[in-house]
Amino acid sequence: MATEWVRAFQAEAHVDVRADPAPVVSARVNRDELVWWEDDGRPVAFACVSTPISGMSRIGPVYTPPPLRGRGYAGAATHAATRKALDEGADEVLLITDLSNPVSNSLYQRLGYRPVGDYVTIDFG
Repeated sequence: MATEWVRAFQAEAHVDVRADPAPVVSARVNRDELVWWEDDGRPVAFACVSTPISGMSRIGPVYTPPPLRGRGYAGAATHAATRKALDEGADEVLLITDLSNPVSNSLYQRLGYRPVGDYVTIDFG
């Protein structure tokens, strides 16, 4: 299920969908870097969190399937992943977001994330 959801995230986020996410998902599962949020025993969202390195951890991707959105699941998963990073020694927790998505941006700011910088990716391929 995790690989399927990462593929769906890739398609929605317009990232390289040719890349097979299965090896990365498998590695993240093995490193306990995938936080699932469940409702009544079924997975409804996840947030990935990197193991802290030099006091820094990164959240992402965060995903909730479209029919399950608007119920706070992504926020809960992101909060749990952030708490995990801090509990494991991160002094800084980073989260990259799409500035054109006001829903996720307002959620992340409610959780305490603050904008630090912007960047643009240009693909000339």
